[in-house]
Amino acid sequence: ARTRVWPFDLVGSPSIIERESERMSSTRIRTMGRYGTGPRALTGGIAVLVLLAAAACSSGTTDTEVVDLNANPAACGENDLVDAVDRASGPFTYTDGRGRTISLDAQPTRIIADEESAAALMSYGIRPIAIWSTTPMSTSPILSCSDLTGIESVGESWGTFDVEKAASLEPDLVIGEYNPRFGQFGKLTTTADSSKADTIDQLAPTLGVTLDTTSTAQTIENYADLDTPQLADIKAEFDAAVANFEKVASESQDLTSVGVWPLDVAYVLDPSADPDFSDYQRWGLKMYTPDGTDDGYWKKVSWENVSTIDADVAFVYHDVANAADVKLADIPSRYPAFDTIAAVDKQQMVLWDYGANKSYSRYTNTIDIYADALSKAKKVTPE
Repeated sequence: ARTRVWPFDLVGSPSIIERESERMSSTRIRTMGRYGTGPRALTGGIAVLVLLAAAACSSGTTDTEVVDLNANPAACGENDLVDAVDRASGPFTYTDGRGRTISLDAQPTRIIADEESAAALMSYGIRPIAIWSTTPMSTSPILSCSDLTGIESVGESWGTFDVEKAASLEPDLVIGEYNPRFGQFGKLTTTADSSKADTIDQLAPTLGVTLDTTSTAQTIENYADLDTPQLADIKAEFDAAVANFEKVASESQDLTSVGVWPLDVAYVLDPSADPDFSDYQRWGLKMYTPDGTDDGYWKKVSWENVSTIDADVAFVYHDVANAADVKLADIPSRYPAFDTIAAVDKQQMVLWDYGANKSYSRYTNTIDIYADALSKAKKVTPE
């Protein structure tokens, strides 16, 4: 099993759960040509993209239909590989999430980016020259659908950035995702400590694209596209997937879903704290909400009390005890009390892989898979 590299707090040493909660707060296709107009353009022609979820469209439920436990909401498809594009000419100007205006005389061509921004850029056909990430690039779930050939690494663990190597690459712009909740730029800073970003500013201008902690879809809108016909098709597929999800959700109002992470206890998600599930709720998904949380994100529920969770569908966080390849059918045997939740007992589960959706195509896939699971699920909790 792959060992997860956990984030560290730049000003403290939180627990594994606290670290993962912060990572999640700061932060999965199909063929092209079915759906509407492209995302809005970013001044100067640079693009970046973020995304989190999508699913397999399905309507109607028969008694023989069951939720697919092997569905992969993080699967890759041909829409994830976009050919390099010709850049717009002329100056580049952008006001970022920190309120800084970045002005360059020419379009940047030597870009260093964090893994979120790199995945977004490459989905628009813009290849950075280097990336910093929280795991080795080859194992990053965020970069798993990107062609990394020829791209250098300037950091492969949480909070690391090789300034000397980055300087040798002579970048003209450094792009990172900016989380206003924690004051994080590219997972390198906090509100109390911006020294790493300040140091990088000496190499090249830094640009922080705002992470919307209440909506993955809105975060994608905070990035820019080059408004090419190809991207318009991909965005149209996303819009159609959302419309289908809304339809399925409206027909499934008798079902309640829950986000859960089984470990030493059951960590139950407050859906309003997660940008993916905030989207799903906005699109009509009915969610179980715990009575408060322990860290702003999760509510710890002991295995003795987990039967109090009434849910017909369980979204199971993929990093179960740091396992790389989670098999949903095996989870109840690893956590015997887990199947006291009706959704788990009846095997109405779907994986939830946080943070990998940085493009419309990957989010479309996740949304479609979730809509498919919802359409096949049955009422298994008491009326």
